[in-house]
Amino acid sequence: MTNAKVARVLCFLVLVALSSCSLYARAANEVDHCLLDKKKVMRDCWHHIEKKLGDQYPPLHSACCNTIRDAKDIHCVCDRFTAHELTLLSVAKFAMATHVCGNGLRTHSHCAG
Repeated sequence: MTNAKVARVLCFLVLVALSSCSLYARAANEVDHCLLDKKKVMRDCWHHIEKKLGDQYPPLHSACCNTIRDAKDIHCVCDRFTAHELTLLSVAKFAMATHVCGNGLRTHSHCAG
């Protein structure tokens, strides 16, 4: 009887170990969509959100607007801007571009003002 209990406990521990490894592997393979969307915004919208020269009104069918509309969570894109990027771009122009393109930031968020 004792051997049967030990075997059940070992099976249970193996099952727990395998399931936790599976969860860890899944989390490690998840893609950071915010970071990917931010890179696309920086690539496609740079001329519209640049601090000194940007035109904050991108055309509706531009690559910039398509990128902004396709972003899974435009608010997390703003959260991912680095300190260096924030010295180069205008958050106000970014917020305006999101509204022009139809995926506007919520008012009173730290990016929308």
